[in-house]
Amino acid sequence: MLAAVLLAVAVGAAHAGDSPAPVEAATTAVEVIPVGEHAYTVSRALPPEIVGTYRYEEKGEPIVEIRADGTGLFQPHGVPAIPIAIWIHVDDAGTPLREVGTELRYRYTLVVRYGAGGGGNYPEGGYGLLDVTMLKDDGVAVVLGERIRRL
Repeated sequence: MLAAVLLAVAVGAAHAGDSPAPVEAATTAVEVIPVGEHAYTVSRALPPEIVGTYRYEEKGEPIVEIRADGTGLFQPHGVPAIPIAIWIHVDDAGTPLREVGTELRYRYTLVVRYGAGGGGNYPEGGYGLLDVTMLKDDGVAVVLGERIRRL
């Protein structure tokens, strides 16, 4: 079984009352984005199988929302959602890379850029990593080990 999904940055506080600002829509171009000490080759063309809303323990907030246009929302515990721009880690040809346990269990790495309203550990314009673990034999996809979406 794949290891638990981790967020590359610690949970931080957001400012209550801040309204999320929009982030730009997806393009299919391959680019390189540095995150911490690593550079990731990425694309905004997201696989349809990861698109959707991931709910805490399948029930509600906090959420992670991944949209087909490469935008979405990231919500830390107890605070409003932060708009995010989303890229997927790809090879030089733009094919999404998967860390494969089996054909039914694999993981994608996403690079995210935080929009307005995050602050703290999620400053506007800052980058982080999210993993999406596909557990097809269980019929779910998981972000952060606790945000779950039925397939």
